[in-house]
Amino acid sequence: MPTYSLKRADTPLVAEVELDDLTRETLRPFDLDPEVATEFCPWLPPEQLPGDFALGVIVGASGSGKSTLLDAFGGPTPAPEWHPRRTLASHFADPEDAADRFYAVGLNAVPVWRLPYRVLSNGQQFRADLARVIGDGAVVDEFTSVVDRNVAVGASKALSAWVRRRNVRGMVLATCHRDVIPWLDPDWIIDTDAGTLTVGRALDARPRWYADYVKPEGMVGHIVLA
Repeated sequence: MPTYSLKRADTPLVAEVELDDLTRETLRPFDLDPEVATEFCPWLPPEQLPGDFALGVIVGASGSGKSTLLDAFGGPTPAPEWHPRRTLASHFADPEDAADRFYAVGLNAVPVWRLPYRVLSNGQQFRADLARVIGDGAVVDEFTSVVDRNVAVGASKALSAWVRRRNVRGMVLATCHRDVIPWLDPDWIIDTDAGTLTVGRALDARPRWYADYVKPEGMVGHIVLA
C-alpha cells in the first residue's frame, strides 16, 4: 500500500487580468510586481490512481490545486435545484431514499426535512445538496468547509458507512480539512500540500500526518480534534 509522488504539468496556468491604477497603488507597498502574471503549474492526475474504488479524497490547503485535479474526475457535480416552496423530503425518489440520504450526510434533525431549502442555514444547505448528489461518480468540492467540525466528523462517518453499504463506486471529495479523513476511511488520498498519492485503507498505509488525527492505539474512531 504505497505512497507515490505527484508530478506537475510542464505548462503553467496563467491568470491574465486587466490592471488598473487602484490595483497598482494597493500593491505598491508590497514586494509584488503587479505587471507579472500569476502562474501555477497544477498537479497531474497520478498514473497509479486505482481504476476501481469506492471513495477517494483530495486534501490540501486552499490554492494548492485540489479543484484543478477534480477536472480529471469530470469536475464537481452540479448543485441540485430546489423548489422554493416544497419540502426537502419531496425532492427524493421515495420516503426510504430521502431518509437514507439525509442520515448519510448527517442531516439528522427530522423537523428540517419538512422545510424548504431557502430557509436553511449554510451548513444545512450544504448537507441537503450533498444528500442529493452522493452516489456513483459524484465529485464534491469544499467538502465540510461550511459546517461545524463536530458536524463534519459525524457526517463523514455516516457518509463512509453509506458508501460502503450501497457499494458506491468512484466518488471523490476535495477538502482542506484533514480531521474528517479517518472517519471517511477512503481508498486513496491525494495530498496536494505534500504532492503525494497514498493508496490503501489500512492504517499503516496512511501519510505521516494521519497519526495526528487518531490516538496512539491506532483505532479509527478515536479522533483528536485540535
